[in-house]
Amino acid sequence: MEAASSTVLSSIDALPAIRQALGAQIPILIDSGIRTGTDIVKAKARGATVAAIGRAALFGAVAGEPGVAKALDIILDEVVTCLRLCGIPRFQEAGSEMIA
Repeated sequence: MEAASSTVLSSIDALPAIRQALGAQIPILIDSGIRTGTDIVKAKARGATVAAIGRAALFGAVAGEPGVAKALDIILDEVVTCLRLCGIPRFQEAGSEMIA
């Protein structure tokens, strides 16, 4: 008898099917597993319209408002670096073709 798997599909892996089911006109917000700017680009490429980054802001909040600003600057720098490394000039152009 085979043991049942205790894992489930991650939110980011579910995005393409959700996007296909909803079509392009319905916005999708992902609020799970987003920790880096690269995660934001991957979420966009897989079909998300918005990626919530509350955890990064909360970590930065330990140092007050300047800490939150620094955390957000780091995330933005990661997004820009990821796009450059992928050869994509604009965030809006990130698509499924960039995911291996």
